[in-house]
Amino acid sequence: MSGKLEFSFNTNKIGEYSLDKEVMTIGRKDDNDIRIDNLAVSGHHAKLLTIFGDSFLEDLNSTNGTFVNGRSVAKHALKNGDVITIGKHELRYINYNNKPAAAPAGDIEKTVFIGAKTPKSAPANNSKPNLDERLKSAKLQLLNGKSSGKELFLEKESVRLGKPGMQVVSINRRPDGHFIVALEQTEECRPLKVNGVEIGSRSVKLQNHDIIEINQLKIEYYLGS
Repeated sequence: MSGKLEFSFNTNKIGEYSLDKEVMTIGRKDDNDIRIDNLAVSGHHAKLLTIFGDSFLEDLNSTNGTFVNGRSVAKHALKNGDVITIGKHELRYINYNNKPAAAPAGDIEKTVFIGAKTPKSAPANNSKPNLDERLKSAKLQLLNGKSSGKELFLEKESVRLGKPGMQVVSINRRPDGHFIVALEQTEECRPLKVNGVEIGSRSVKLQNHDIIEINQLKIEYYLGS
């Protein structure tokens, strides 16, 4: 478990929720993981994605909006101590892996796989696969950081990695291979590299065992076999 949300109303704490699921929804309807019974809250108001120790908040086109630290957000990479406001209710984000006093500029930026799931194992296939099948069973493996060794299978045609508002990279599957491109890059983040070479704004085809560098994180690309 990477963290929790402390739930309060009119500054009075009324409970807390453990972030023990990859995806959690917030809203007025009964099927939400975090239910807020208030007319100012939409049926499905917002969504939380938690993966590799970090959490991301996304507003689900709610009527009255989702706020973090008083600012309206559509998507937001949560930081330890952030306060989410929905209607008159507040949810304070606590990340067990971070300390409030840590200086953001000095931290190693955490890179996550956005909107992707990590299966336990690759699909079994006893026949010799063609290129399309190899591409669908391709994967990424983290080489450093606290999540070193974890894998992500590239089952979707497009997978995004990074932190929204900081650095976002897209890996897209085409008939002839996977191509990587930087979608978002701020000056405070290191340039995207493949095998130690900055790729700038180019879309670059990945080869088996290429090493991708996103800020300080290293990831190896494996073409399926």
